Parts: sequence; structure tokens; C-alpha cells
Amino acid sequence: MTEVFRVVTGLMGGLALSAVAAAANDSNAGRVVGQQVVEVSGEVSCLECRITMDTVLTIGGLDGPGSHLVDDLSQVLVDHRGRLLVTTTPSNEIAVFSSSGKFLHEIGGTGEGPGEYYGITNIYVGPKYVHVFDLNGRTLLDADHNFVRRDVFWAQSGTATVTESERVVLAGDVPTSESFGHHLHTLHEDGSVRSYGWDGPDEARGPTWRSFAVAANDTAAWLADGGSGRVEVWTLAPAPKLSRIFYRRIEEFDRGATDRLWPGTSNNRAQLDDRGLWIIWTAPDPNWSLRTSDPETADQWFLAMPTQAIEDGVLDLVDPTTGRTLARYRSDLPLPGFVGGSDMVTAYEETEAGVPWLHLLRPRLHPRRLRRRPFRPRLHPFRPTVHR
Repeated sequence: MTEVFRVVTGLMGGLALSAVAAAANDSNAGRVVGQQVVEVSGEVSCLECRITMDTVLTIGGLDGPGSHLVDDLSQVLVDHRGRLLVTTTPSNEIAVFSSSGKFLHEIGGTGEGPGEYYGITNIYVGPKYVHVFDLNGRTLLDADHNFVRRDVFWAQSGTATVTESERVVLAGDVPTSESFGHHLHTLHEDGSVRSYGWDGPDEARGPTWRSFAVAANDTAAWLADGGSGRVEVWTLAPAPKLSRIFYRRIEEFDRGATDRLWPGTSNNRAQLDDRGLWIIWTAPDPNWSLRTSDPETADQWFLAMPTQAIEDGVLDLVDPTTGRTLARYRSDLPLPGFVGGSDMVTAYEETEAGVPWLHLLRPRLHPRRLRRRPFRPRLHPFRPTVHR
């Protein structure tokens, strides 16, 4: 496990540089051709719209139970009983907290047996199951965290979404003969995988080396390219098909694609709700003046400095039908992601004394109703949230 930790943490800066390089070759990656790219301004188009944050809960500290899973890579979800599940990459444990933040117990452990993991990469919640992805595959847990099944599955993917039919929609590289070269994949409840996106000759298929932030329901998916403003919109029913591409012109993304320096700008997570498409992205902190093209130097900075000193977290609300940015929130703290199964996001803070804290925040949109074409995605039939 020490080796896994060294690889994952030691390459974070280098991975950011790789994402920028992949974005620079965007026109060739994935071989999705013949679709017009519509450029839209990435600046906020609704002048009276703004996002504020309400702090719902804070967990962390140095010595408390479960606190070892709190860092700038932490992932949090609300399960079917309203409990909080917290893990980080590449841990093998998941801490379970009550809705008020009281530590209850841990699940998981190192190994390849039922309910054991080897380097957890992502956790998601669907209508019936908790989906735990590690370096060996996907594990399904029921509402009481009992082991249901395990599917051998490995992919170099960014993020995914579990839809209302328990289908996982993900984007990235899946190294199988059927999926290689495609960058959109659906993983079904029975463990079967279907892949889409490559329209060239089979002999030319190869890895895209791209990451994505993915939001989806059973009818459509939005793939925000990790290193650029490109957003692919796919219709999923009756069969997946690329329907349109937006290119959000954001100055920080355009500058990063040109200079290819770290720290850069990247889309990290995406989520749909009845207000639209939410995208979390990171940008260099304005007070951090150092830039490098050397992955080793980037790794040294990443390991030596608190993430909040290097990067800002940004939350955009985007009109999913036009790609316009409706509202934006920028934080001095990194925003690791959304709290699955809820309407919250996470913010990571490390004090001067090195104490880690994870804040669960609820975005508030002002004004509440925007003047735009109605968008009503099909949401999960459950909406557990953590109350004050």
C-alpha cells in the first residue's frame, strides 16, 4: 500500500501536466469527428446571478477516528440511510459517520476478498447500491454496506455518474480489446461494459490519455474534458450518440493549454440537478506565482505545500442546453468534489498547524429561478441530505 500511495501522490503534479498536454491535442483524441464544435463564452452570462455557500458540517482533525481519511483527495457521499461515507485515494477503508458527523465505524480493509479493497479510486451511490471502485474493479454494497458482488474492471477514468437505472456512465481509457480507443463507457449492474466514441479504423485505436468530469442521467451525459473548456453532450437513449460539443472559452483554460505549465487548470467533477449542470474545476491561486513544466518539480511543490496555497476551487453552474455559464463561485480552498446523493460540495482546509478539515457546503443560487429554457433531468428517486 505504501507503493500505491507513493505512485498516486507523487504523480499528481505530473498528471496535471499530462492533462494539459492531452487537451492541446484535443482534435485527435478519441477520434470523434464530424460534429460541429460550438464556442461559447465561459464568462458568467447572468449578471444578477451569484452562488453563496452554507456550511452544513465539518469533519476532520488530527486524532479523531476516521480523520486519517480526510485530505485534499477525500470523497464523501450520503448513503441510503442518511449516513456519511468518507474515503480517500488510495485508501482501503471507508469511514462511516452519522448525519451529524459522529464517527460510527469503518468498513473495508486491504485485500481481494468480499468487502476488501486495493487502492480505492472512487465511491458513488445509486438507487440501490453503493459503488466502490478500486484498482481491481467495482464492488457493490447494499444499503447496509453488505457485500453484494464484485466485477473485475479497470479503467483510467476521471469520474463517473450512477444513473437511476444503476448504470455507471464513465469516460476515459478502458484497456480491453472491445473498449480500447473509445472514451465513453457504460458499466451495467450485471458487470457488462459497453463502449462508444471511436469512429476510425480498428487498427488505429489507442489510448486517449484524457480525463473527464462526467454528469449523466439515463437519457444524456455531459463529458467535461479535464484539461480544456470542451464539453461533449451525448444522448444515451435509445443508443449512445454524440449530439453536440460546446467549447467554453475560459481565459484560464486557454492560457493553460498554451503555456502547459503546472499548476494548471482542470475540470474535476460534474453533477446534474434541476438547476442545471454543475462543474467543479481548479485554477492556480492568484497568490502562487511559481510555474513549472518539470513533473518532478511539480511533484515536490504538491507534496511540500498545502493544496490551498497552490490552487483555488471553482464551482460553475452551466446551462446544459447552451453551455453558457450562469453563475460562478470561487473559493480560496480546494473543492475536491460533490457529496454524492446530496446537493452539497466539499471544501478542504489545512490549518497552519497542519490540521486537516473537510467542510460540507450547500450551494445557494441567487436568484433562485433563472430566466432560461427549463431543464429537468431525471434524478435518482432518493435525495438524502445532511441537515444542520
